[in-house]
Amino acid sequence: MLWNKDLTGASLEIAEALESPLRVSAEPGTGKTFSLMRRVLRLLEQEKIPAERILVSTLTRTSANDLVKNIRENGHEHASEIKAMTLHSFCSAVLSKADVMAVTGRSPRSVAQFEIRFMFEDLLSPTLNGVKKLKDLLKAYESAWARLQTEEPGYAQTEIDEEFQTQFLAWMKFHRSMHVGELVPECLRYLRENPTSQFLTAFDHVLVDEYQDLNRADQEVLDLLSENGKITIIGDEDQSIYSFRYANPEGISKYRERRPETKDASLEVCYRCPTTIVEMANHLISNNKNRTPRTLKPKIENDSGEIHVVQWNSILDEATGVAEFIQSRISRGEVEVGKVIILTQSRDIANMIRSSLHLDHGLSCYNLFSEES
Repeated sequence: MLWNKDLTGASLEIAEALESPLRVSAEPGTGKTFSLMRRVLRLLEQEKIPAERILVSTLTRTSANDLVKNIRENGHEHASEIKAMTLHSFCSAVLSKADVMAVTGRSPRSVAQFEIRFMFEDLLSPTLNGVKKLKDLLKAYESAWARLQTEEPGYAQTEIDEEFQTQFLAWMKFHRSMHVGELVPECLRYLRENPTSQFLTAFDHVLVDEYQDLNRADQEVLDLLSENGKITIIGDEDQSIYSFRYANPEGISKYRERRPETKDASLEVCYRCPTTIVEMANHLISNNKNRTPRTLKPKIENDSGEIHVVQWNSILDEATGVAEFIQSRISRGEVEVGKVIILTQSRDIANMIRSSLHLDHGLSCYNLFSEES
């Protein structure tokens, strides 16, 4: 299939843009994945970029796999050669190389979950006094200590940071292991200290999905990987949900302040949501006075939709009730199994709903909380 077949409007503009950086503000349901896929197709078909020289960074493995699958189904035989993966997976691949291990002096063995509890106990001291405090410090370390969008990643900010870093790294090296939260900071350190690394010239194009959920360490790694090529970032500051790992919506909303040459594009028409849902979403997000002013537009042909506001007595009742509601709609033929998405506030609630769907109603579903690395 030709990359621009039946392509019009903003999606065409995004797919054919030649500028770099390209920043795409993509609100929910506006065809972000579709536009990203068509842009990759154009790079392959029109610019003849070798598939292995395209890196697509996604938030989940599922998203990466779906992108490659869609490109393959659209007739590109080399789709599987595209480097589509989460940033953590990419950094793990970099650090697992024998020469990288030799330079960093680390072991690629991933620390087991049961070991982490003992690690926190070992690190306790008069100043590192509390497991919660240690967990908070670990999250800050994962951002390479850049807790704010304005901070330069790669450096401990306080004496407590330095103490934790020293003790944490000593523990990991002694146990010949690596924590998943180290992957990005360690990869960042390696790329900075090895300017002749093959990875810095490996890609002609870097495309980044869900940019609003990246912290400064993530952003810096991607900047380095695209230094000798072009970069496209896609996201929506309104959908930033990873503040606990120091991701900041300013990463995308103020991207132009770091890269003044940035070309902007936007996707504003929601193809997926009923008009009432779009109206409610606009009203809700308008309460955030710090966001960039813009409005999500409904597709005119969409119906008005239904909204149910329900309060449950317990989380278990909620999980059971949501599952029963979905089952009833599927049984009446009002919705297809693969056309339902459930948004929850936590992994625990998602697991309970999934269990109810599977055990009580024989329905299978994917839990994306388990697909984030």
